[in-house]
Amino acid sequence: MKVVSLLPSATELAAELGIAEWLCAISHECDTPESVLGRPQATGSIIPAGLTQREINDRVAQAVQEGKSLYTVDGALLNELRPDLILTQGLCDVCAVTESTIEASLRGVACSLPRETTILSFNGESLNGIRDDFFSLAAAVDRVAEAERTWTEKEARWKRIAKQSIPKRVLLLEWVDPPYSPGHWVPEQIAAAGLISAHGAPGDHSRPLSMESIAESQPDAVGVICCGFGLDDNIRFAHDLAARLRSEVGFGGEIAAFDANRCFSRPTFAVIEGAEVLQKTFVEGQEVHGLSRFVQR
Repeated sequence: MKVVSLLPSATELAAELGIAEWLCAISHECDTPESVLGRPQATGSIIPAGLTQREINDRVAQAVQEGKSLYTVDGALLNELRPDLILTQGLCDVCAVTESTIEASLRGVACSLPRETTILSFNGESLNGIRDDFFSLAAAVDRVAEAERTWTEKEARWKRIAKQSIPKRVLLLEWVDPPYSPGHWVPEQIAAAGLISAHGAPGDHSRPLSMESIAESQPDAVGVICCGFGLDDNIRFAHDLAARLRSEVGFGGEIAAFDANRCFSRPTFAVIEGAEVLQKTFVEGQEVHGLSRFVQR
C-alpha cells in the first residue's frame, strides 16, 4: 500500500503500527521516526523561517482573517505518486494540512488520483481521540490486532504516571508572545502527572492570556511548550518570558522549558511521554535530559 502523510502526528502513528516503510511521501515537518527522513515532501508552509513569535502570530492571524491556508500541498507530486491512502487532519488549520487544503491544492494540476484513493482525516483532541485516530488508521491498513496490542500497552503506561499527586498549580503556555493557554490534550497531561492546571481544562481550545489573567491564576510553576518548537528554542523563549513575568507581575516561581514537538504539540502517543516528563520535572524536581530544562527555580 502506498501512503502519503501530510502531518507529523500521522507519520508517528504510522510508525507505531509498523508501516513507516509504506510512506511514499511525508510533510515538510515530519521528523519522527528518523527512517522517514529523506522521503519526498508533499507539503510546504507560507510562513517563512526566522520570524519572531510575535511576527508568526501576526502572519497566522492575517492568513486566518483572509481565509488562506498556512500550508501548501504538492498536487503534482500526489498526482505522480497516486497513493492508496492520504493521511491528513481536520483538527486545526494552524497545525497542519486539512482536507480543504488538499482539495484547493489539487485544483489546476490535472489531478488523476485513483478513485479508490482514501483520505483519512484525524481529529483527536484528547488521548482517547488519539486512540480513535490510531484505530481508524489501523482499520484502513488492516492492522487492527497490532493496534489493540499497542493501545493496551500505552493505556497501562498512562495510568502508571502519577505516582503521587501534589497541590501544585502549573501553567503550561503553548505560545509566549502573546501567551496562549494549553488546550486539547495538554490539560489531560497535567492531570495525569498529578498536577493542577492553572489555565485550561481537558477539551478546551488554546486561547490568548493577559499577564493579569496569568497572575490571577496563581501558578506555582510555568512551563513553556511553544507549539512547533524543540527544547533549545523553548529555553530561549522561557528566559524572555521569565524576565517579563518578574517585571510585570512579580512572578518568582519555577519556570521550565520543554521539547514541545516531542512531548506536547502533536496528537500522538508521545503525549504519554510528555505527562511523564511533566511529572519528573514539576513533581520530582528533576530535569529530563533533552526534554526539559529549568530556567528559574
